[in-house]
Parts: sequence; C-alpha cells; structure tokens
Amino acid sequence: MPTVSVIIPAYNAEAFISETVKSALNQTVSDLEVIVVDDGSTDRTVERLAEFGDRIYVHRQANAGVAAARNAGVGKASGSWIAFLDADDLWLPHKLERQLALQHAPLIYSDRFNIGARGGLQFVQSDSTPMHEGDIFTALLLEGNFITNSSVLLRRDVFDAAGGFAGGVSPAEDWDLWLRVAEHHPVAFCSEPLVRYRFHPDGCSRNHEKMARVRARVTSNALTLERGRKLPWSVRRQVWAKTWISNGWDAGQAGARIQALRGYARSVAYWPVGIVPYKEAIRVCINA
Repeated sequence: MPTVSVIIPAYNAEAFISETVKSALNQTVSDLEVIVVDDGSTDRTVERLAEFGDRIYVHRQANAGVAAARNAGVGKASGSWIAFLDADDLWLPHKLERQLALQHAPLIYSDRFNIGARGGLQFVQSDSTPMHEGDIFTALLLEGNFITNSSVLLRRDVFDAAGGFAGGVSPAEDWDLWLRVAEHHPVAFCSEPLVRYRFHPDGCSRNHEKMARVRARVTSNALTLERGRKLPWSVRRQVWAKTWISNGWDAGQAGARIQALRGYARSVAYWPVGIVPYKEAIRVCINA
C-alpha cells in the first residue's frame, strides 16, 4: 500500500500536464502512486498522459468539475496520505519528504513560489501573506484561504471524515474543505517553499461576481459549523466584514466600481475599523 496517493485533476491541461506529472514522479519519496483524473478533456491531455505508461493511473470521466474530479481520484487511492497537485502546478523534488517529517498534524501545507504571469521565482507567498499553524480555524475565516491546494498533504481518514470536496462552491472548494478539517484538527505549516504555483492574476477579477457569491457561501457554511457558531459575536462580525472587503477588492480590480463600493459599504456595516487599510482603493473607486 503506497504511503502517499497523489491526486491530479486535469481538464484540457495539455500545455502543462507532462511537466506536472514528472514533478510528482520525481519525488525523493518513492512510496507513492500518481492518479490523474481526466475530467472530460477535449484537447490532447490523454495523449500527453500516455507517455507515462503504467507509472501512473489515469481515470477518465465526463466533465464534472474539479471538486468531483479530486473526489473521484481519492476514491481510487490506496494511500494513507493524500497529496493534491493541480495540473498546471509543480512540486520541488523533496516536497513530500519534507512534509512527511511533520506527521504530528493530519493536514500539512507549505509555502510556495509563484510562477507564470509574474515570471521567475522571485515572489514567495509568505512574503505578503501571513501563514498560520496549529489551531487555524479562525484565521482561515478572517484572512481567507492562505493554504495552496497543491501544497497540501492530508491524512486519508481525515479527508473521508470531513466528507471530501463539496460541490457548488468552486473555485473555493479547497478553502471550504480546509475549514471543515481545521474545525477539528491542528494544521502544520512547512515554511520552505515546496510548490511552484502557476499564478493567474486576472482569474479572480474576471469572475468577481461568482467569487463573491462563493466566498459568501463558504463563509456562511463555516459559521454554521459547531465551531463557527461558538465564535464570539465580534469575531463573526469581523469575518463578514473581511468577506465583503475581499468582494469589494475583487470587483475593484475588475473595474466594477459600483460593485466594489457596495462591497466596501457592506464591510463597514459589519465592522468599520477593518476598512481602514483599503481607503486608497475606495478613493480610487470614488474618483474613477
């Protein structure tokens, strides 16, 4: 039985999938299996995967979305640990080795390099984003999803107990799952950047309306969990304030000035102090 099952969902991923699979197969940990879920690709993804022969297992299905693809991959897995790798991201060779040394927690994530649109490897996530470990449930709610999906190593029994990835909350299905796991379990953080995350800076801006709906849904779901219901009133208000700040920021980046101002206004209604760091963004929206 492999110690680690690597789950790679792929939809029309011919441009990157070969390099991604190689980064999984080239791990310094040999006790693993690589499962690629082809989620109804219409390009040459399957042809690219054929080059690996029986070194990987390919599961093909009709297009059902990334959450369903990851769940299907886990359903085929036999490892006691599950590692997620998106089809356009890359692992450094010692990624799993470093994380398996931190098995005191059932969910282990790492820092990352950003590549792609920003170019090079100059930008490290923790340079601008606070990272947390231990009991991170409240931090995940207040600060949003700072856990990169492709950096996660998760114990299989914990994944099953949490119910896997939920439908209807894409592209925040990973954040939703980490919140459900963090409600009951401590989380470990490996400060070494172990993932090369392909950065798509315009993705959120192009879909800001959908992201706003999904972000609000994930927040609401987390606050109805037992742990969420027990949060102090003031923390719950701050969580909603941060949710609407994020929605306003995304809308502003997309040039949707009215939606941005509405998001900031709703944030002020929940917790006025939290809006202060965004005063320049608000000024730009008003004067645009």
